[in-house]
Amino acid sequence: MKKFLKVSFVFVLLITTYLLMNFLLFDKWSLHQSEKQLNSDIENHNNNHLKQISKDDKTYEFLKNEKKINIVSQSDNQGSGSINYYRVMIHNHSGEIYINSNHAFIPKNSTIRSIKML
Repeated sequence: MKKFLKVSFVFVLLITTYLLMNFLLFDKWSLHQSEKQLNSDIENHNNNHLKQISKDDKTYEFLKNEKKINIVSQSDNQGSGSINYYRVMIHNHSGEIYINSNHAFIPKNSTIRSIKML
C-alpha cells in the first residue's frame, strides 16, 4: 500500500509539474514556433506564404529581405480562444503577430495567422 501511495504521489507530482511548466512557458513556445516557421519560409524562399501571412506590402518586403528573423516578445498573449496576439520586436522594429494555437494543455505546432510591422 505504501508503495502504491508513493508511486501515485510521484505520478501526480509529475503531471502537476508538466502542466505548470506548460502554463508558464506557453507564450515562449508559441513565439518560438512562429520564429521557426518564419525562418523556414525565408530560408526556403517561400514568398507566397510570406505574402499570405503579411498584412501589408511593407511587412512582406521587410520579411522577404531578411536573412533570419529573431522575435522578441513585448507582451504576453493578448488574444482569446485559439487565436493568440502578441506585440513583438523583430530586429528593432515593432510589430504584431496573430497565431493560431492548436493546443490547450499538450503543445503542438502553432501556425502564424498574420504578421504586421508597425
